[in-house]
Amino acid sequence: MESTQDPEAQPAQQVIEGRLAWRQALRELLLDPGAQWCMYSADYEDWPLDESEVVQALRRWALPRRRPCVRLLARDYSRLLNTCSRFVAWREDFAHLLECRELPTGIDAPSEGLWLREHALVALPAQRERRALRQGAREAQASLQLFDQAWELSEPGFAPRALGL
Repeated sequence: MESTQDPEAQPAQQVIEGRLAWRQALRELLLDPGAQWCMYSADYEDWPLDESEVVQALRRWALPRRRPCVRLLARDYSRLLNTCSRFVAWREDFAHLLECRELPTGIDAPSEGLWLREHALVALPAQRERRALRQGAREAQASLQLFDQAWELSEPGFAPRALGL
């Protein structure tokens, strides 16, 4: 999906509010994530990762790629494994493109978010309603540093295939 807006014309930061707005913003970004991206959520509960449209777009995105370009980080992948079968199957098919890690208890987590090359969507602390900030390139790079720090302290996780006896 091509964006018809000039990225220079978009505001550097924009607050979004509500669970539906969060999911819609993630959906829009995942439909065309660009060359490289990073994602963090404790458990990916409010992410549209089992939607057919999103997974089909990720499949189209992944087909021409040959080397790792996606980093997924979570505290726990069990919810994703149990409720997002389309995404799990996509992860199996394109395991060569993803590096997945788990953040151990006791290690500070970055803000929940999705970081792309030129922008990001980062969750904001909220008492009741979900809030997030769409960030421009400069702000996205600053918040990505926190992701990178957590990434360095994390451990491999979310194996592409379950091994059994």
